[in-house]
Parts: sequence; C-alpha cells; structure tokens
Amino acid sequence: MEGLEGEKMELVERMGFGHLKHLSGQAMNKELGYWLMTRVNADTGELIAGDGREFTLSSEQVQCVLGIPKGEKLVPLLMDDTNRVEIDKICRWFSKVEYGKACISIVEAKDYVMGEEVDVEKYRVAFLVVLLGMFLCPTTNFSSLASELTPALCAAEEANQYDWCSFVLDFLLRRARAFSHSFDKDGYAVGCGGCTYFLVVFYLDRLRRPPVRWGEYPRLKVFDKDLLKNVAEADRRNSGDFGKTKSVDVAYGEVHPRAARDIYPTESLTFAEEVANHI
Repeated sequence: MEGLEGEKMELVERMGFGHLKHLSGQAMNKELGYWLMTRVNADTGELIAGDGREFTLSSEQVQCVLGIPKGEKLVPLLMDDTNRVEIDKICRWFSKVEYGKACISIVEAKDYVMGEEVDVEKYRVAFLVVLLGMFLCPTTNFSSLASELTPALCAAEEANQYDWCSFVLDFLLRRARAFSHSFDKDGYAVGCGGCTYFLVVFYLDRLRRPPVRWGEYPRLKVFDKDLLKNVAEADRRNSGDFGKTKSVDVAYGEVHPRAARDIYPTESLTFAEEVANHI
C-alpha cells in the first residue's frame, strides 16, 4: 500500500479496500502466523488458543479485522461461459509461463500497480492480483497467483459488492487443511498460505491483557508494527513457542470482559439509605 496516492488510492477505496492503507510499514510475526496455523482445526473452523480455549472463526470477524467488503455477491470460483472472455483478457495482461504452465504473474501485476500508467480497468485487476496473491489469499509462491483464484479477478470492476470476507476465510481454512496434512505427515510444513495476518490479530485480541482501543474497527488500524511485535513477544514461552498468555472469551461488538465496567452513579445514597436497602 505504500506509495499509493491520488487517483490510485481513490480507485482502491472505490473497490472497498481503502482500510488496507493502515498496513503500510507493518511487518507481521511470521513465526506466530505459522504457530497459529498449527492451532487451526479446518474441519470445525476453530482456532485453539494456547490454553485450549476454542474460538469459532467467521466471516464477520474477517470484516472486523481487515475492513474488506462483505457484499451480497459471491466471489466467482469457476471459469464458465459468463466469464471466459474476461479471464482470457486478464491472462493476456498478466500471464507468464512457469514450470511449463501459464499462470497470472503477481510480479508483473505489482509492477503495473506501482507504475505510472493508470488504465482504470487494468489497474483494478492488477491491484486485485497483488492483493489476493500477497495478502488475502497467498500461497507459498509469491511470484504467481494460485490458479483457483483466477475467476475471482472478474469481480474487480464491482469489487465492493462482493463477499471477500467469506472468500478469504474459506481459502484460509483450505490452506489450513493442507498445512495440517503436511504437518501431521512430516512433522513440519513448508510455509502455510492463507491470510495468517487475520489469525494473528484475531488471536492477539483474545489474549488476557488490557484491551487496546477496543471497539475501534477495523482492528488492523490498532495493531501497528510495534504493538504486533510487543504483544507477540509477551506471548512467547521460554521454549520459543507461543501460547504463554491465557485467553479471554470476547467477541467483536461486545464489551471487553477486562474493560472497567464501573460508571459514576447519577445519585449517591447515604449510608443510612444503603443499610435500609439491604434490610
């Protein structure tokens, strides 16, 4: 998001992704993201905290954390007669051959996003390629977009009308399932994929610690680089793993259980009245 301004930022905001400008300068703790992927139960859609507490993941939480559109339209998943021409055009713009197979180049799309030319239609697609491939739905390959994501690029023109929150969560859970399979089989997995940034912020918001600007959304506005680093390090065990801090049962949109609940009374009772009220 760094370097996007003027017409470029206006286009991004009209697409519904303007809140992501708060990511500028941030650096996520990759170790924590990897550890959290080992704690995701893809079959139940739950994240298991270090103390064993289970949190069910939802698209509403993705919206609260990332502030991306949650429209009524479903993001396209398949290539058919309705979008084949559009996909062919996108492939001509940004396709490359990798390992003998044609794919959408994230690198070429990023060069276009950061370049001087701004053709509105092409720019929206290029930005979406970079956004999906590097942040919302990344794989372990940051040079080309996962082929299963190609139909989603057809939603670029009216991006703010689509449900990207459910799309991102579904992709994350699919990657978590593949991650779990590799981890159970070999004892490790080479990278993970999926929007682990969402998992990190969601998890840190549920640690037993004083709430930070609770009630302000999207939550990525709250977690700057220093806060992400400090809270993650405070949760690190002596072994180097995470999960040191206990969790709290909290939900976005509700009062935080560790926030002070006292308010100044509108009328003060005398001691005599207090005693009478207790008799």
